[in-house]
Amino acid sequence: MELAKRFYEQQLLMRGSVLAQGAVNHSHSIGQATDALLQQEAARVQRGEITRKCYLIAQGRCRGQIAQLFAHMPIERIDRLAVERFAAQLSKSAVCGWTIRAYMVVLRKLLNVALRQEWIDRIPAFPKLKTQANPRGHFAVQEYLQLLRSAKRLRLDYQEPTQLARTHRSTQGGVFEATAGVPWEFAWLIGFMVNSFVRPVDIKVIQHQHVEIVRGEHTYLRLRLPETKRHTGQIVTLPAAVRIYEQLRTHFAAQDLAGPSDYLFLPRVRDRQAATWLMDKLFGRVLDATGLRLGAKGQRRTLYSLRHSAITFRLLYGQDIDLLTLARNARTSLEMVDRFYASVLSAEMNVKMLHSRR
Repeated sequence: MELAKRFYEQQLLMRGSVLAQGAVNHSHSIGQATDALLQQEAARVQRGEITRKCYLIAQGRCRGQIAQLFAHMPIERIDRLAVERFAAQLSKSAVCGWTIRAYMVVLRKLLNVALRQEWIDRIPAFPKLKTQANPRGHFAVQEYLQLLRSAKRLRLDYQEPTQLARTHRSTQGGVFEATAGVPWEFAWLIGFMVNSFVRPVDIKVIQHQHVEIVRGEHTYLRLRLPETKRHTGQIVTLPAAVRIYEQLRTHFAAQDLAGPSDYLFLPRVRDRQAATWLMDKLFGRVLDATGLRLGAKGQRRTLYSLRHSAITFRLLYGQDIDLLTLARNARTSLEMVDRFYASVLSAEMNVKMLHSRR
């Protein structure tokens, strides 16, 4: 609160004003705008326009940095200078450029609420922020093979939950903390992601009923996944995903865990948020075992790097790849493919195409 008070004092002083107790008439606060905005966003969640996660992120930003820095400033006094100083304060807090832009989007929404309520008569100009794309580190082919070997090696120490005594010390939400290795299917999870273009959020929700094996001139899996990140299109996998899926299904069918509504990965963990946390933790263990935690440019690698690798491998090694088809199959946009995935490519990587003749 002291930071917010100093922030407000600076705004008044820079206008040639003097901060005096009671000098400002009662007006509307950022908290009032926040309450109105969150009601609006909650209604959008109910209509299915945004996810609850998006709502919670907006709530955190409204109640966090924005509330702290504008707590002592009536919303009517938020002008261009105040907005610029807010951006500068976020920069001092070591917040990355993309996050600053996200905060600015929320602040603009709050001011739009104030405009509709006629608390203000215009929205102040916002600074133009330059951000640099920071693609997640993908894996080279040899690094991908290292991950698979490491995951298989680590699973040798793993005990199936059926072999462990169920106690409050070893179980929490279906997650067994006493396991020394990684689950048997984790190597399959790594291979499946690289051969199917799916996101980690897709891995969390995918069930056997969402998977269809297609055999014909081409053999692949047809994935009809629930909507994630506003994408609903189906996914066509590479042929290797078929073999991986058949092995996984056989493995879990022996444990009566391959029914239509059973999850492909970590099926015993019914709390899928807990499953997501556990997958991240287990993949971190594999990364540490291989020394591949950081990418070539220092990027911190995560499960999402496997999806990055899947798309990058197609760009590098696919023949006559159509970017629009690739983008739609990966449930993303052409702009995202060009900006975040194709950005790691260099001309020399495709020198054969550059030297080709008609």
